[in-house]
Amino acid sequence: MGAAARKITRTAAPARPALKVVRGGSRRTRTRAAALGTFRLVATCMVILMMAGVVRVSLAASAAEASIDAWELRSEVKAERQVGRTLEADRSALASPSRIEELACQTLNMTRPAQVCYLEMPAAAVAASPGEDVLVDDVGTESAPVREAAQLVVATLADLAASEAEVLLVGDMGLGTLR
Repeated sequence: MGAAARKITRTAAPARPALKVVRGGSRRTRTRAAALGTFRLVATCMVILMMAGVVRVSLAASAAEASIDAWELRSEVKAERQVGRTLEADRSALASPSRIEELACQTLNMTRPAQVCYLEMPAAAVAASPGEDVLVDDVGTESAPVREAAQLVVATLADLAASEAEVLLVGDMGLGTLR
């Protein structure tokens, strides 16, 4: 055995060298970084300009569409006014007494009477409504409220008869020419 004893000593790890940050090793790298920043700025400006152009074009298209719609509405209003005028003229022509007389003569074989007779109802002949007494003066005439009621009833019946006659004369005949 005979090996000699060795002494083991611990040695400290070698010290790290101090590092320094060095800016871009070459001029080419610095130029490339500056160009990239400029490109990003130009690209951002282009995107903003493009978006502004799209908004402007869409607003112009909307305005043009609204203008076209307005012209269409004006022409529709004009056409409807013309239709209204035509209908008003037709209505006045249909309701004219001469047309009604012509229809009555041609289709209903009616003629103008040679003589017109009127019926006069004496005030005493008008009956009162049921449950109501007729007040007769000494002279034999009715009192004023009963006379007014009778005149109202006669006027209502005359209006009803006139409207029925108008319906019979104009009714289907008035619409016959439009069908």
